[in-house]
Amino acid sequence: MVWIGSVLLSALVMLVAYIAPAAEIAITSDSPPGFLLLWTRYSAHLAFVFLLLAFSASTLKAVVNKPQTRGLVRYRRQLGLGFASAHTFHLVALILFLSNLEGYSVDASVAVAGFGYVVTALLAMTSNDYSVRQLGPSKWKQLHTVGISILMLYFLVAFSGRLLTSYSPIYAVYVALIATAIIAKLRVKRRVMTPATD
Repeated sequence: MVWIGSVLLSALVMLVAYIAPAAEIAITSDSPPGFLLLWTRYSAHLAFVFLLLAFSASTLKAVVNKPQTRGLVRYRRQLGLGFASAHTFHLVALILFLSNLEGYSVDASVAVAGFGYVVTALLAMTSNDYSVRQLGPSKWKQLHTVGISILMLYFLVAFSGRLLTSYSPIYAVYVALIATAIIAKLRVKRRVMTPATD
């Protein structure tokens, strides 16, 4: 199952983050980055890959109807659960890093970030056939459409912030991917809603 693969990849990311820093760097170091900071960063990257695939699955199938894109749609729920698993690893890493960060204090940003994790938990808990039956297909789809859109917005803001502060090219790529995925989804939806004319 895809989400089990996510758990295994998350464990691998944690291992890589542990062995990547030089031996003399403390695990709690933020400059240069130690184990906890690297684990926080790498787990966010992994979670984003799963989220982007889940968000873009139907769009990719509409644009390129191939076995690979049909497979993404077929396993979209598993991709979403894969995101939830990887994002949970990220949450653990983030809590451990911030709790060891000298001078850190809880502020309003924690509540904002916390809401994103509530959305993630809600989507994960309802990613099953029982929830579809209880909510009804229409409400279930609306919940997951709004939820995943909120999460994409969270990542867009977070990566845009990182791009402005670190100027790392990878964040420019991520922001471009998110913008492209959103625009493509809106165009596909508009095409579907617009009646064909002769």
